[in-house]
This record gives sequence, structure tokens and C-alpha cells, in this order.
Amino acid sequence: MSKLISAILAVLLLASMLSGCGNQNGSEQPTQTTSPTATGEVAGTDVPNGLQGELSSIIDEIYANKDAGIAVETKAVDVGDADSIKYFTGLSDADKIEEAFVSEAMMSSQAYSLVLVRLKDGADAQDVAQAMKDGIDTRKWICVEADDLRVAACGDVVMLIMVSSALSDTVTAAQIVDAFSAVCGGTLTVDLK
Repeated sequence: MSKLISAILAVLLLASMLSGCGNQNGSEQPTQTTSPTATGEVAGTDVPNGLQGELSSIIDEIYANKDAGIAVETKAVDVGDADSIKYFTGLSDADKIEEAFVSEAMMSSQAYSLVLVRLKDGADAQDVAQAMKDGIDTRKWICVEADDLRVAACGDVVMLIMVSSALSDTVTAAQIVDAFSAVCGGTLTVDLK
């Protein structure tokens, strides 16, 4: 009898561990309404303003240039939730962020995360990009790790991409950065490897 109970408990423990590898943060996916377009400069600076349009539409444009090759879900990140900001962007706070979106693998066993943040001031892009790169947890999925990480910016839009090299036959961080660069008209203001 005790062997049966032990076996049942082992199965329940295994099931709870596997379900714990999934992503539990974030909010509902928004409706997309506009396409991204390149714009002029941030007022009073020589920093390009980046891309106009919803961040979810910019993510769609990135995927139009380079399909992730895996099932992904795109959703808004609640910038008022410090835990979500840290989990998705690596930033300790959202003081410089206007909005954020994330596109992650629907299967938690695939380490893949593309994050776009729109800054309040494009002049902060270099500092925010470095803070994202330094602060992100590449093992946030518990079960897998993203060991291919890049952060790039186009004016006031900063992109963090991290992916497991196990997916390199399908998608790499460099390919997503190249697709982001294409959406930005070939000009990145920051590219951290």
C-alpha cells in the first residue's frame, strides 16, 4: 500500500514540477491596430525616435522578416508590476519605460523570449539596453536556459532577444536582431552582443 501511495505522490510531484516550468507572468494579448513606421528624431536630441505603432505590430513585422519557427505568444507586460518587469526585461523598475511587450515560446521547454520596450526618452536607449542585458535571468524557465542573448535598439524602442542554442537550427538571436534592423530601415542605435 505504501508503494502505491509513494508512486502516486511521485507522479503528482513530477506533474507539478513540469507545470512549474511554464510562464505565469504577463497579461492578455492586445488587439493590433497599426503597423510600425520609422519616424524622425527625438525632440532636442540627435537620437532617432525609433518606430511608431504598437509594439505588438513591430513584433509581427520582425516575424515577417524572420519567422521564429516555434509557436509563440505575444502579450503586453504590465509596467506597473515590478515582478513582471524584472522577469521579462531584467530591469529593476519601469521608470524609463512607457510600455513593454513580450513574445515567448508557448512550450515552456523552449527557451525563447523576445521583448520590446518603448522608452519615455530615446536618449536612454544605451543605458536601458545595458541594464536589460545585465539584469535578465537567462534561466527564468527553470527547466531550460537561453544562452544566446542580444539587446538592440532603434531610437526609443529597445529589443531583448534570448534563445537557447538548442534552437539554432530554427532561430538565433542574430537572426532576430537582423529582422529588427530591417524593420528599423537598417539602422540600429544600439547593438549589444
